[in-house]
Amino acid sequence: LEVLASLAFASLDPGHIMAPTDFSKFDVTYYTKSALAGGICCGLTHGAVCPVDVVKTRIQLEPQKYNTGMVGGFRTVIAEEGMMALSTGLGATAIGYFIQGWFKFGGVEFFKIKAAAAMGEKKAWENRMPIYLGSAAGAEFIADIFLCPLEACRIRSVSDPGFASSLPGVAARLVKEEGVVRGFYSG
Repeated sequence: LEVLASLAFASLDPGHIMAPTDFSKFDVTYYTKSALAGGICCGLTHGAVCPVDVVKTRIQLEPQKYNTGMVGGFRTVIAEEGMMALSTGLGATAIGYFIQGWFKFGGVEFFKIKAAAAMGEKKAWENRMPIYLGSAAGAEFIADIFLCPLEACRIRSVSDPGFASSLPGVAARLVKEEGVVRGFYSG
């Protein structure tokens, strides 16, 4: 973790005499770049494993049918529904995790830098681990609030492929039938 310390803490080592950190360099552009990097990385990586997630979800929902492991699960889905079935929920996954990554990575940087600036350099260095942990927990909490509706849509798409034909269709039907809280945040 020490190796990954961000720019905000780079000059805070009390053993080194350095100029005070210029916190003004952490502007909207810096936070936007952090958020964008997190969004792109999370959207791409989670989107790439979408086929695995489809099979895993099917195994969880129908263990009696999908009882031959992951490879057998892939074969069953492809044989019964075609190759494109493995991309079920891809839109919700890629968009949802882009948004989650945006808030997670952008949020960690925002909370960490704001905490360090508020505490002062010496105190921030002495409390760097609580700052890292608190920043990560706060950012993850916010990010997951934004992720949940899209995950609910993805899971419904995978568990019931006939529920609706698109992400907006799934979301609209969930809200209509179950309401916002139950449809997007229960489970």
